[in-house]
This record gives sequence, structure tokens and C-alpha cells, in this order.
Amino acid sequence: MAAEIFTEEWAQMWGDEINTNNEYKKAAAKWEGAIAMIMTPDRDMGISEERVVVADLWHGDCRSAAAITAADLDDVPYIIKANPPAWKKVLAGKLDPIVGLMGGKLKLAKGGLFALLPYAKAAKELVRSAIEVDTDFPDGWND
Repeated sequence: MAAEIFTEEWAQMWGDEINTNNEYKKAAAKWEGAIAMIMTPDRDMGISEERVVVADLWHGDCRSAAAITAADLDDVPYIIKANPPAWKKVLAGKLDPIVGLMGGKLKLAKGGLFALLPYAKAAKELVRSAIEVDTDFPDGWND
């Protein structure tokens, strides 16, 4: 069953996918802390307000994943922010997250890129897990 992108249901499905991703478990054996993804508003694409999902990660496991508000991001060490078209490309597998960060399509709003680079494989697997979520997009999301 599909869930609309970056909602509570989507976040929980993402957490489940992370926990079944054996490549992520290997690549993230030393990762401690959370990562958040923020989608900026875009009324033309049916996103009237910012959407935020966060995964609490601990040594290859996702302890929880949820939709939260930007006010709840204080303790999240890594925050990646982008507009809906960029996230759609990421979730379609058409935009590598590291390439997107380096090219400015995605913005590392919190955390250092050099601190994240040792976990590049783990980050890619987080995205691969997100791609596996059966995602619905709001009306207006045309390719």
C-alpha cells in the first residue's frame, strides 16, 4: 500500500525498509545519530508546507522513523533539504544524494559534508531504502 511522500506513514515504511536493508546494516555499523530530510513547500506541486521526516539511526539499525516539524530538529546532526522536484529525482534513482549535495540540488542544512562522507555508502543505502517505499506523490507532480 502506497504512502504519500514524507508523511508519518511514509516515514514508518522508510524505517521498515532501512531495517531490512542488509547493505545498510554493513555500511552503517559505526553510524550513530539521526538524519532528517526536509521537503520545501511548492504550491504548484501540492506541497503547501514544509515536510520533515527523520530516521533515528544506531549502528546499522533504524530505531525509529517519523514525520516531525522543523521545531523538533535541534538534536538531529544531519539535515538534508531540497525542493519537491529534487526529492522526486532522488526517489526515482535519477539523482545520487552525494552528487546532489555536491552540485547544490540538495542542501546539507545541518552537519558537515566531510563528517558525512565516511558514511557515503550508508547514505546511499538510506536512499535505496527510501526508493523501495511505495510512494504516492500529490497532484501536480508531473515528470
